[in-house]
Amino acid sequence: MAVIFIMAMLFSCENEMSTIQSLTVQDTLASETAKNIVVHFTDSGRLKAVLKSPILEKYTTTDPYMLFPEGIHVFFYDSIDALVSEIKSDYAINHERQKLMEVRKNVIILDHKNDKELLTEVLFWDQKKHTIYNSTFVTIKEDGQIMHGDSMRADENLEHFELFQVRATIDIIEEDTMK
Repeated sequence: MAVIFIMAMLFSCENEMSTIQSLTVQDTLASETAKNIVVHFTDSGRLKAVLKSPILEKYTTTDPYMLFPEGIHVFFYDSIDALVSEIKSDYAINHERQKLMEVRKNVIILDHKNDKELLTEVLFWDQKKHTIYNSTFVTIKEDGQIMHGDSMRADENLEHFELFQVRATIDIIEEDTMK
């Protein structure tokens, strides 16, 4: 009788492969979630930036990242707390180890100091190298001029930038040489 019971137990301990795989799948849920966040970034007591987002999801995987599935709006300030620039997007992800932020969907950078506006759909910010870049269509509005390109690279302050495969509308002002 005991032998029959042991045999029945051995054959009844069968698991479906999908059940086993579901037990070994890495957890993909956010470890932290916050709504309507406002984060102030300071350095030596001075305000550097303010980040606002409807939702922040933090993932503590082997490659930790912060996801902003409904976008971000970041305000950057100078040493006298004057608003210098801002960036908006409908989606963002910040890869913490690489110090690389990717913003997508309706990306707008407003440079209030130099009266520039950058519009694109994808942009990367390399926080280690202090550069921004992309390989997608971009529009830059500056001094009443509109420039388009297929990709770009710039310092994070947009003071020096390279636009590739440029197309532009430029006003030519002719001076009267008959004076």
